[in-house]
Amino acid sequence: MKIFLLGGTGFIGSHLVKDFLREKFEVFVLSRNPQKIGNLLPSVQIVFGDPTKEGEWQEVLNKCDFVVNLVGETIFHRWSEDYKKKIWDSRILSTRRVVEALKEGAVLFNASAVGYYGNRGEEELIEESPPGDMFVSKLCIAWEEEAFKAKEKGVRVVIGRFGIVIGPGGGMLKVVLPVFKLGLGGKLGSGKQWFSWIHIEDLSRAILFIFQKQEKGVFNITSPQPIRNHEFTKILAQALKRPAFLPVPIWVLKIFYGELAEVITASSKVIPQRLTKLGFQFRYPNFSEALKACL
Repeated sequence: MKIFLLGGTGFIGSHLVKDFLREKFEVFVLSRNPQKIGNLLPSVQIVFGDPTKEGEWQEVLNKCDFVVNLVGETIFHRWSEDYKKKIWDSRILSTRRVVEALKEGAVLFNASAVGYYGNRGEEELIEESPPGDMFVSKLCIAWEEEAFKAKEKGVRVVIGRFGIVIGPGGGMLKVVLPVFKLGLGGKLGSGKQWFSWIHIEDLSRAILFIFQKQEKGVFNITSPQPIRNHEFTKILAQALKRPAFLPVPIWVLKIFYGELAEVITASSKVIPQRLTKLGFQFRYPNFSEALKACL
């Protein structure tokens, strides 16, 4: 089984690579930057190229049975109009190039995000729930539509709407841990907003599970137990034995992050209904246990 992974040198991708190799798959990883491949295992086959542009890498992808596309510029950056275009193009153009290269009968797993649902307050969100109207919602709609075009080529398409990913050494915790260790952590805004998350091990296992079950369509890849922001803050502070009494007002977030502040403080109570119905067993459904494993 040949697997082609785009975004394989990042936090999520590097975990996926290890799981794929454990399953005895032949793994190809696309990279633009030779400096980023040092952490990959010797058995991984490196393909150089820009995922947003046509190239010889598409010929290698065309020979693969399972393609996982995780490409996307980070959203955790102050948003200008230029940066929003960078966020958009990195996802839409890379997915378009992937779809161009796929062979009939292949499987495409394309990343998306719970940002699809926007800011929904107390509403419980499943895969059939309608999208929101934020910039990230419109981005996810366009991103998913681009991936679903592969169905016209006889490709089985899976969309994974990821929650915020936590894990040792990367993801969201890499950003917030230094702040909390200094005792400067605190709830964001009101703290009442729902926070949908997933442990990196469960995310990686879910992708393999969906592939092996020969499923298609949209999956929420989140823990079945979303938590509120103030609960997240309390649990993390207790785990680090640090105070967390400095709430961060939304206006302060807007100064630092601009429009991104609306995304950071959005409430999305996302439920992985399809995974649960298929019998997927989460190793870390509970945030406290997941955090303990990370620390």
